[in-house]
Amino acid sequence: MYIQVLLFDLHHTLTDLKESLPSLFRKVSEEHGVDLSSFSDNEINEAFQKAIPWFEEYQVGENVPPSWGQRSEDWVQADRLVFETLGFRNLSDSLLVSIEERWKYSTRDTEYEFFPDDSIKALHELHQRGYKLGVCTRRHDDPKGLISRNGLQDIFRVVEWSGVPGYAKPSAYTLLRASQSLGVNPRHCAFVGNYVEADMKAALRAEMLPVLLTWVTPWEGKKAPDGVIVLESPLDLLSVFEGPEKTVKMPS
Repeated sequence: MYIQVLLFDLHHTLTDLKESLPSLFRKVSEEHGVDLSSFSDNEINEAFQKAIPWFEEYQVGENVPPSWGQRSEDWVQADRLVFETLGFRNLSDSLLVSIEERWKYSTRDTEYEFFPDDSIKALHELHQRGYKLGVCTRRHDDPKGLISRNGLQDIFRVVEWSGVPGYAKPSAYTLLRASQSLGVNPRHCAFVGNYVEADMKAALRAEMLPVLLTWVTPWEGKKAPDGVIVLESPLDLLSVFEGPEKTVKMPS
């Protein structure tokens, strides 16, 4: 099997976070006078999860485009559901917009999310070997700023993203857009992610070679179906993908 293109998920595939999402949410909320200090990370995560079904149904029902969700105003009702689950009612729309603006700044425009050294080393080596590299990520904000802050803007030839159900993984939409943009048949592409239900399903639907990295999510390795290459670290990719003119070395 010859692979010309390697496409990547970002969060917990190539990137990590300075602190947990609930911890950051707690800090941002407290900056705006909403005290979440009595709530654990698990409780805040549960509040996030309870809002997801409504938010997904809303996006589909409103037929929003793939890049929807970049405006802070788009998140008012979802944020309200999160806070109401935690017992905070009657928060004004303006307060929720301010909290969301700060949240977006913190997660999108700072060093909060970053590429660890192993990811950067692996990407530079794969690029040097002649692979075309790209990003296909499930999120509501353009990750190009994150990529540029880490000096990788010339490494990735295509960046596709969407957090909208139907377009976001496990849909194959972003993966197929990336392969089309690069002019390479999907069967000559591999997709590297860290979740079976989102990333590996998307890869299989796109007829790409699925590769699972488990350095942050080791439990996902046990869920991987036959045909999925399971590796631990981004550096492990180097022993499998030696160059686009060489066959893929399947791990034993």
